[in-house]
Amino acid sequence: MNLLLLPARYDAENAARIFRRPRALNLFGLLRSRPVKRAPNGKPASLELVWMPVYVFRMQLSRGEKRSDTWVSVDASFGGFALFDRLGVLEERVPEGEVFDPVITEEAAERIARSELVRYILRRRGAKPNIDGVAEHRLYHTPVWVYYFRRFGTKIDLAVLDGYTGEKMGSRMRIAILEGFIRRRKERLAQAGHE
Repeated sequence: MNLLLLPARYDAENAARIFRRPRALNLFGLLRSRPVKRAPNGKPASLELVWMPVYVFRMQLSRGEKRSDTWVSVDASFGGFALFDRLGVLEERVPEGEVFDPVITEEAAERIARSELVRYILRRRGAKPNIDGVAEHRLYHTPVWVYYFRRFGTKIDLAVLDGYTGEKMGSRMRIAILEGFIRRRKERLAQAGHE
């Protein structure tokens, strides 16, 4: 089924390179993480591409007679807010990998978008526009690379990377992905129990 997607600009090889890049936290490469699985060529094979849901809203603004629009996004898993400027990059196609459904409803995401946009506007200097409403909205999925690795012997941990920007993502996204996998597992067990 075709979905609206933000394309992944980083493939598995580039993502693995970023995850294992020497930096201060791994003593500049001395304490590299051990991947859960390795490919025959010795490179990490414990990478997975997942698609996380995001709502985008076109908010109408006004200040006196002046009217304008701005796009904002709200993560449909944990409610993270951001200004959005990638509408022209979105494409419709069939995704490869696990696709997660929204946890937050569209109405709740719209409330978050309004309140966070108000906070953003109030922090800016100069004249403040009014938020008149939502002109349109969309749901798209963003690519996230998940890297499974061993930490302290046998414990397995994961790290997440934005598949579009190549930036490491924080704990809120890690938790959202773990909760998504738990929901999927429960759904599969429930389906197997009904058969």
